[in-house]
Amino acid sequence: MSRSLLIALSCCVLAAPVGAITVAPLSFDELVNGSTTVIVGRVAEVRAQWTDDRRGIESLVTVDVVSRFKGSTGDTLTFTVPGGAVGRYLNLIPGAPAFARGDRAVLFLTSRGPRLPTTTGLTQGIYRVTVDARTGAALVAPPVVETADRRIRRGDPGRKPVPLAAFEAAVRAVKPVEAR
Repeated sequence: MSRSLLIALSCCVLAAPVGAITVAPLSFDELVNGSTTVIVGRVAEVRAQWTDDRRGIESLVTVDVVSRFKGSTGDTLTFTVPGGAVGRYLNLIPGAPAFARGDRAVLFLTSRGPRLPTTTGLTQGIYRVTVDARTGAALVAPPVVETADRRIRRGDPGRKPVPLAAFEAAVRAVKPVEAR
C-alpha cells in the first residue's frame, strides 16, 4: 500500500509544470537589430512585484534616460526583469540582471505589445557604465557571457571597457537588417 502511494505521489510531482529560460548568445549586430530601444540610463528605482499570474516575481526598473542611441523615449523609462524580492519571498533567476539605485548602463530593450519593455537577451542587453578614476571619462564594459566551451576567459581583449562615445558610434554603425 505505501509503495503504491509513493508511486502515485511521485507521478504527481513529476507532472507539475516546470518553467525554464533559455537564452541564445547574440552577436552585437543581432543585439542592436533585435532591440527597439537603446539608451544610456541611470537607475532611479527598482521595485519588485508579483507577476500577473502570481507564480513568480518580476522587478520594475525605472531609469532616468541620459542619452538615446536608438528608438524614442521620454526622460524616464520603466522596464521589467525577471526575479526580485516581495516580502519574505525571493525569486532568483540565473542569468537575469540585477539593478540597484544609481547604477549606470547602456540598455538594449525589446518591446512587444502593451507590456513594459524587457532587456534584450537578459544580461546580454546590459553594458555597465563606469567612470575612469584618472580621466573622469565614461567607459562601457561588455557583459560577461560564457563562450561555446562554457568558459569565461580572463584578460579577453573583447571585454576591455571602451569610451562611451566609441560604443555609441559602434551601435549607430550597425546596419539595420532590411539594408543588408
